[in-house]
Amino acid sequence: MSAAVETPVLPSPRAAVAEPARLAAVGSYRLGGHAGVADLDAVVAYMAQTVEAPIAMINLVGPDEQCYPAEKGAGAPYSHVPDELSFCAYVVALREPLQVADALDHPVFRDNPAVAAGAIRSYLGVPLVDEDGFVLGSLGVFDDEPRAFSQAEQALLENQVRLVRGVLSLRRQVAAHCWDKGLLAAQGRTLEAVAAGLPLEAVLDTLASSTASLAPEADDEQSRRLHETVDRLTAVATKADGWKQALLRSARQDPLTGLANRSHLLDTGRAALAVGGAVLFVDVDRFKEVNDRGGHAVGDQLLVRLADRLRRHVERELPGAVVGRLGGDEFVAVLPGVSAAAAEAIGHGLAAVLVDEVEVGRRTVRVSASIGLAMAAPGTTLDEVLLLADRAMYGAKERGRGVLHIVGTEDLPA
Repeated sequence: MSAAVETPVLPSPRAAVAEPARLAAVGSYRLGGHAGVADLDAVVAYMAQTVEAPIAMINLVGPDEQCYPAEKGAGAPYSHVPDELSFCAYVVALREPLQVADALDHPVFRDNPAVAAGAIRSYLGVPLVDEDGFVLGSLGVFDDEPRAFSQAEQALLENQVRLVRGVLSLRRQVAAHCWDKGLLAAQGRTLEAVAAGLPLEAVLDTLASSTASLAPEADDEQSRRLHETVDRLTAVATKADGWKQALLRSARQDPLTGLANRSHLLDTGRAALAVGGAVLFVDVDRFKEVNDRGGHAVGDQLLVRLADRLRRHVERELPGAVVGRLGGDEFVAVLPGVSAAAAEAIGHGLAAVLVDEVEVGRRTVRVSASIGLAMAAPGTTLDEVLLLADRAMYGAKERGRGVLHIVGTEDLPA
């Protein structure tokens, strides 16, 4: 645990706060203003009570502005503080804890509007670092009296960072899944309009109205996928010759890998699992690093290779299995009528074949797959088994990645 910085000489945080990659990371959580994330209210309440501070907050920092996913005792009155006067901006720039025992005597922070108003006199903050290593902002407590915070109080705040990071990551994943479902729904409505034989103008109107709500919520990667989908659907709608075949492929196949797409996977998977069996949930390890460093073309080529190996291995071991891509770097194999031992053998074999090396710049990135396995008990639905397999997949990541993990009691919700 690093000691909190307490010094009157601080470099300007403006460049660190405005760093484009960091701002993109902050924006990916889709929080702005006084966001009010209910899941985090208990965290700031605990911080304030335990440290005995009247104000506690979780702060995401943008240029000259702050967003509060949760706060206690502040009412978020100061959300547009210049970087050079912001306690939290300096935490971002320093990438380490910051303690100010008496802000009124500090050459930087005495001009902070909250300090000048008498609302703040002392501060302790620790960096809020996300799972990709970006400092999003800080967790901090404020007092209206001068005080020196202890190492134990700093450690308490640092321990809460792990919880906050997990909550924000989960919210981002849920938002991404909702966006993916919206894109699939827009594709489905447009294809239905084509299949119904509607005039081209009506089909394009359906496409435009179905995707209008997706664009404002899209990050860079989603914007790329949205444009690709619109282009592809427009081509389907305007192509007279062979449009039925194109429609069928688009409705059933993932356009990149040729596997079953999410909709077709779930439909056929439900029918296949009616006789019992198992589900393998596959997530490609370190794919984001490949995609970010090598570009989308390199990432897409990797997904195509791994999808082909996945399909060949599963279909060789169990003809009649359903293999598809959920989206991004997530794949699913539905294994109908298979025993637990056979499913485990298929999963271990799959972990072995889904290993690759990708040249990214001057680096070689070793890629593997974390695989979760869940059996379909009598009466369970595909959605329920998928959820269990997804949890098992995260268990595989916690066990070092590139392995198979079978869902157990430790993976189940409390």
